[in-house]
Amino acid sequence: MNDICIHDLKPNRTIQSLTGIILRSYPLSMKFAKGRWIAFRNIVLVDDSGWILVNVWGDDATNLLRGQQLRLEKTYCFEQNGALCLTLGIYARLKICAQA
Repeated sequence: MNDICIHDLKPNRTIQSLTGIILRSYPLSMKFAKGRWIAFRNIVLVDDSGWILVNVWGDDATNLLRGQQLRLEKTYCFEQNGALCLTLGIYARLKICAQA
């Protein structure tokens, strides 16, 4: 599966594969969704072409550290306040490739 780079992302599309490094990890919080409280964290993911904000939900949100290399699969790209963002939905996968 070929990776796409951040520079080539377009809104309202599912991204098959993207690899990057966590540049910034915001504090963990909880959000109420689908009738329950779910762990939530925003991270800034960077590659050679740029950076993007990623919404991470559930158990994955608790295990992320700055400097880790991630591989995101089947994540959704959308536009929010004029900027592109990614979110990990039900079918998305997050794989930690290297520890910080």
